[in-house]
Amino acid sequence: MTIACLHTAASNIAIFDQAAASLGMPSTALNHLVMPHLLAEAELSGGMTSEQQTRLTALLHSLTPWFDAILITCSTLGPVADRFHNDANGCVVWRTDGMLADEVHRREGQSVVLCAAESTLAATTALFCPPARDGQQPEVRLIPDAWATFKAGDQLGYRRLIKEAVELARQQGAVNVALAQVSMAIAAQDFSEDQRPLTSPQLALRCAINRTGLSQPGQ
Repeated sequence: MTIACLHTAASNIAIFDQAAASLGMPSTALNHLVMPHLLAEAELSGGMTSEQQTRLTALLHSLTPWFDAILITCSTLGPVADRFHNDANGCVVWRTDGMLADEVHRREGQSVVLCAAESTLAATTALFCPPARDGQQPEVRLIPDAWATFKAGDQLGYRRLIKEAVELARQQGAVNVALAQVSMAIAAQDFSEDQRPLTSPQLALRCAINRTGLSQPGQ
């Protein structure tokens, strides 16, 4: 199978490549498209406008003939996948944070979902806390100063802020802590396996393989 990852940050390439390698996927199975201007435009407008969503949908349609699945790895752009319909070929479009939300919803106990970028907050809250969902809703929290730190290129500072937010959520009783954005996954390695927060890269790739019903990596 061939999967395309649509990123808005080049640093997410390494995160997904590592996740693919851990699943035994051949390097040729994963392709990366990096379009930071899409996020920049959405941030300027306070979230994706209908015109921006229309343009992104057209872009996705132009890509579907070439891939079995397309993963939108940016939480701000993710909602476009919810309304995407393609009948021309077998390519499917998913949002990686949607797969993470499914995992959070399957788990019992109090859940906290952490966001770094304010532009993702509304979309992430709508995804993880749908009004029609039965049971306890997760709490979605924004980590102050995290996105400014990331955009300034301070990776160590970014990881520190995320780690502190995870630890605080745990101290306040969270059984499950999820990192909503792909870029946040770098902080997961700062925790022992039993305390590691949920992240989307490996989860999304595994789900993409399982949901398409295509051959397993390397076959």
